[in-house]
Amino acid sequence: MVYLYSVLCCLFLFPYLGWRAGQVLGPRLRRVFWGLLVLIFVLFSIALLIHRRFEADWMSAVMNGSVYIFFSTMYATAVVVGVNVLRYIDARTLKLYASARPAVKQGVKVVAFIAALAVFFTTMVIGHRNVRYPRVIYQKYTVKRLVPEGAQPEKRMRLVFFSDLHIGEAMTPDYIARAVKLIQDQQPDLILCGGDFIDHRAVYAYDPRVMASLRSLHAPMGVYYVLGNHEYRDDLEANIRWVSEVGGTLLRDSIAFPGNGPLTLIGRDDWVNGNRKPFDVIANEADPMRGPVVLMEHTPASIDSIGDSPVDLILCGHTHGGQIWPGQLMVWWRYGMASGTRPVGEREVCISSGIGSAGATYRVGTRSEIRVYDLYW
Repeated sequence: MVYLYSVLCCLFLFPYLGWRAGQVLGPRLRRVFWGLLVLIFVLFSIALLIHRRFEADWMSAVMNGSVYIFFSTMYATAVVVGVNVLRYIDARTLKLYASARPAVKQGVKVVAFIAALAVFFTTMVIGHRNVRYPRVIYQKYTVKRLVPEGAQPEKRMRLVFFSDLHIGEAMTPDYIARAVKLIQDQQPDLILCGGDFIDHRAVYAYDPRVMASLRSLHAPMGVYYVLGNHEYRDDLEANIRWVSEVGGTLLRDSIAFPGNGPLTLIGRDDWVNGNRKPFDVIANEADPMRGPVVLMEHTPASIDSIGDSPVDLILCGHTHGGQIWPGQLMVWWRYGMASGTRPVGEREVCISSGIGSAGATYRVGTRSEIRVYDLYW
């Protein structure tokens, strides 16, 4: 849907920007600018209508480009609107702009136009890099309830947690291969995927190149997945089958003991499944005396319950860290944080911003990531 939104919004944003730019540019440049806007809109409208017929890398690039232009146009439009709001305020207060010479007024318009262009291209570059070059966040977490007071931890386990890969038109096979390599480079004991590994259509996940990359994910204690809300948007059965075909283990309101070791891993189904088990029922099935208890859930819906459970660490995704500023504010309002970690008593909640992105490889105000947890007890 984000592709449809991008075309529809540009239908309104482009005329506004063309009108404002026309106040700055000369007749020839004005025609060129309008022609460029019309050309982009027509090309992306055609791409929107036919993109489902061409599951090819070049079409992915076109669709990515349309969303890049859409979001960066929104930021550029914000600059233009902001300048005109300041003019409106000035006209009713200080009247500095209103009393300025025509040459000064034209200079202000030129500066605003240049600033809008600079914001457009800068956000496009930033939006691309924030997805394409994920960061690795290393964290140490000691399960204090398993360590006698005054003693030092005797055991260590490395978990690599990634979420929100969103395999689809935007997340190309090349990017997925690099993401897999980044995960493997951390030498994990256990790999965990926190859902939304599919974006919208399972067909992209079944691309032989994507399958080969995900099959190369391996760890001594295994690779485990949970479902996210996006897996429910298309062919759920195909998405479930895909996990086993790439060598992973899917947990749906169930418990596993990776590698038959001391770790108890709880995998909860996503909240969009109205029939999933209640959190307390699943958590109470865990044996906290066996070793660390880790809960993996795509949407951070169980945060408020972790303090009353035997869970030591909860790993979530879903938020993308807000993905597009000021989305961070809305996510913070909903979950209390956009991404990161916070303690809940002696336990810890982690919300990852995810290694991919939804709709397009574009982020502003956040960055793709994987989380590397070294557990000690």
